[in-house]
Amino acid sequence: MPALNIDAIYRNGKRNIHRPIDDPDDLILESWSQGLMVGSLLIMAAITTANMRRGVLLHKLIFLELILAMPQGTFIFVPEPAYGWYLAATTIGLIISWNLHNVVAWMKNRPFLSRIGSIIYIGTVALVQPYWVLEIYANFTYFNNINQLYLKVRPWEPLFRDPWWIYTTCSFVWVIKTQYSFGFVELVRQSPRFGIMLVSMCLTIIFIILDILSVTGVLDGDMTTGINPFWKLCFIFKCLCDTIILDDFKTALDKLRTRWFSQHGGWAGSQLDSNETGQSILSRNRTLSGQGTL
Repeated sequence: MPALNIDAIYRNGKRNIHRPIDDPDDLILESWSQGLMVGSLLIMAAITTANMRRGVLLHKLIFLELILAMPQGTFIFVPEPAYGWYLAATTIGLIISWNLHNVVAWMKNRPFLSRIGSIIYIGTVALVQPYWVLEIYANFTYFNNINQLYLKVRPWEPLFRDPWWIYTTCSFVWVIKTQYSFGFVELVRQSPRFGIMLVSMCLTIIFIILDILSVTGVLDGDMTTGINPFWKLCFIFKCLCDTIILDDFKTALDKLRTRWFSQHGGWAGSQLDSNETGQSILSRNRTLSGQGTL
């Protein structure tokens, strides 16, 4: 969502929100960030289409998440007087996409959640929907020069958008550390995809912080109200986390552990987590031994 230069707006005591055609620097920055977002989402949508499996709801939701956000990356090219209307209309798809991302994160992390934890996770996603209705309204009225409610609503946006993703990131790191037999270096060596995803998770948190600093006025920049590359960069890396590994985390990690086990032989069985039974380990050793005599 667009950034706010709140102090400057209140000092001026007036409101005239428009496409930043009078500031080439802002126009170039916003055009670049929107082009980067749309191009990235388009490539990720193509990759998702090529790798998604028929009948898997999670894959379809990831694809829908990417498609719904794309129009928001084009509003800078719309001239007045349609600029404010188009920006507000495409915001609806973006907000739906953000919420789909939280649902996707829940589905990916769900195998590691308790029943109560799972209910709290998805329940709180549902409970914050009234805020998004308010933001859609505030976005429309602000960028069509009706009122300034948006200035009060926007700084709260990260609180209603990002806690679930931050929790998912921390949970994923904790699961790798406590439930699987390989460390982070071994994980990245075995599957560079996981390395890319971990780096992307860290980058999303960095850009979340920068977005918060921007909309609360801590970053004292000269950007026009409505120009903010930080949330776009954050969203790109969130979507990359979703598309680089389409399956839920447990399925992906279990596949990786099976491959790691087969490469290291029977001695690795003793290092598997407590969910592995002795009978299953013995069965795997017999299978590996049988394969070795062929």
